[in-house]
Amino acid sequence: MENNAKVLFIKVGKVTTTKLENQKRKELVSGIKKYPVEKAYLSKTGFLEDEQADLNHHGGENKALFLFSNLTYKKINKDCNTNYKIDEVSHFGENIVLSNISEEDVCIGDIYKIGETIIQITQPRQPCWKLSANTNKKEMTKFIFNSGLTGWYAKVIKEGVISKNDMFELIERVEDDLTISILNKLMLNVDIDISLAKKAIESKYLGKPFQDSLKKRVQLKEKDNQFEVYHS
Repeated sequence: MENNAKVLFIKVGKVTTTKLENQKRKELVSGIKKYPVEKAYLSKTGFLEDEQADLNHHGGENKALFLFSNLTYKKINKDCNTNYKIDEVSHFGENIVLSNISEEDVCIGDIYKIGETIIQITQPRQPCWKLSANTNKKEMTKFIFNSGLTGWYAKVIKEGVISKNDMFELIERVEDDLTISILNKLMLNVDIDISLAKKAIESKYLGKPFQDSLKKRVQLKEKDNQFEVYHS
């Protein structure tokens, strides 16, 4: 990871309802549509101006902040032949877009300073059908899941204001080999490194939703169908 990673965009949004056409569901009720602001106050449960609709799967202290990378945007655009802009409404529900960093550079348990705040990385994002609905691309959710271009969540250790162009500075690393990228690969196929999958499950830094999903993967292997309802 380069040392000059910084905040390119901060995005917040309210819960909105979008009518869906030619899809299994008739409407999208979500806080996924977030818009750029110059700065925002980050509390223990997220930016004060931000909202989530499905509080069972989004938000809360362990998913207070959802971070994405401009590099991830570029990879998605290249692989999906799309042209999503990072300075527009959030296409993937991101609160923050960072420069010069990716899922391969960030580990669970990492502690970062951003502006006045201190955060700790908890888990990858687990993609659901709302990504396909919001981007109007039927296969987007499965693509994000299979590619591991998920972004990542963090909890808030110290509240405060984050401003555009603030630096994203690593303070401490506690799990060297549990990157967001490898966790996503393990979720696809735990057999690539079953010992590492078990280490992740036992880590006190891994968010419980991802931990539970990975545990089920280890137990059921190819019989696991937990994602079918979320991906379609």
